[in-house]
Amino acid sequence: MTATSLTTIELDELRQAQTELERHLLSGPNGRCFTCGQFEPCYARTRAAATFRRYGRLPKRRPGLTLRHLNEWASAASDRFAFFRSTPWPRT
Repeated sequence: MTATSLTTIELDELRQAQTELERHLLSGPNGRCFTCGQFEPCYARTRAAATFRRYGRLPKRRPGLTLRHLNEWASAASDRFAFFRSTPWPRT
């Protein structure tokens, strides 16, 4: 494997692709991207993956990044089933 140096323009493209990939990484239970609403994989995510492929690089991993929307899913589910909260028995 040969070492290659990337120009500042290429590094900037990779940074932009990383940002786009992180923004469009998560999808909802319906299979749509949270950011743009397209079905996964959305166009922005595909374009970011193509940028990494073009330069032969992998995106940076950010552990826990996909956990940030768990609270949003839980609140959306609780709003969707709000009628369960009006039960006559006390809930603890």
